[in-house]
Amino acid sequence: MIIQSKFLSLGKMARGDPKNTKNPLYFTQPLEKIIVHWVGPYPHHTPDGVRHWWENGSDGRGIKASAHFIVKGDLILQCLPLDEPGWHSGDSRNYNSIGIEVIPMNATGEFDPVTIKTLKDLIQYIIDITGRDLKLERHFDGVQKKDCPRFYTPVTSLLDGGGRVVNPIGGEERWEVLKRYLSFVR
Repeated sequence: MIIQSKFLSLGKMARGDPKNTKNPLYFTQPLEKIIVHWVGPYPHHTPDGVRHWWENGSDGRGIKASAHFIVKGDLILQCLPLDEPGWHSGDSRNYNSIGIEVIPMNATGEFDPVTIKTLKDLIQYIIDITGRDLKLERHFDGVQKKDCPRFYTPVTSLLDGGGRVVNPIGGEERWEVLKRYLSFVR
């Protein structure tokens, strides 16, 4: 597993203290979670493209969104140090979690097998480097109940063009299967 580190710049909205983005902001609570997200529905995005959007936005100042890692296939881009919060969950979990954005293989939000293996390796790496047994959650599990990562949430049904369900396994079941696989660490 190779992690490319390309930290977001201090002084931009995606990183640092919201009151003074020129200063880093550090975790003030113990790490408890890893939160999985999706960059969707944009399967053709690249990790560098997502990072560029966070860094620059449409006006060059960036946007108040970020995560520690972006994963697609066997690519991992680290955007934040592991001792700083990211702006990924829209709630207090930003202050005690590591955020991972996953670029899906299709617009429904499904993760491809190579990405899932890379995600598993990354989760093991985070657990090893932090020395903590971190709980695995989705963005959906927070107060917003956002359909993120969409394919792995109960709000998602896979329908054909006629509105018929084509996959009897619901998003919640897909999440439980994925979570079991990702949580089984060496």
